[in-house]
This record gives sequence, structure tokens and C-alpha cells, in this order.
Amino acid sequence: MQYMVYGGAGMAVMGLVGIGFCVRLAGRIKRDADAGEDTKDRMQTLVALNTASLGIAFIGLAAATVGVLMS
Repeated sequence: MQYMVYGGAGMAVMGLVGIGFCVRLAGRIKRDADAGEDTKDRMQTLVALNTASLGIAFIGLAAATVGVLMS
């Protein structure tokens, strides 16, 4: 079950890095906001990346928790 704990922790860290990237990207979008179609497209991409990052972090934390409980 050690591999499940370490793998889950790795996935959680990857998710947190993705969330940090989303925060930086959101700041860049806000700074360059011109309320055009480009901003809308960039925000849609940001929402998709943010959702994926949160999902990866959640699955990683769940896997690590299950690994700890089973060991």
C-alpha cells in the first residue's frame, strides 16, 4: 500500500501545482483584460484547467487516504 500513498501524494502535489498555475494565469488574464472574445476564450480554458487540477488533487488525496487506511 506504500505505492498508493506515494502515488496519491504525488498526484495531490501535481494538482496543487496546477492550481497555482491557474492562479497565475488568472492574474495574467485580469491584468490584460480587454473584455473581448479573447478574454472569454482564455477564461474558458482557465476554468477547464482549474477543474482538472482540482480533480487530480482530489483523486490523489483520496488515494493517499485509502493507502494509509489500508496499511
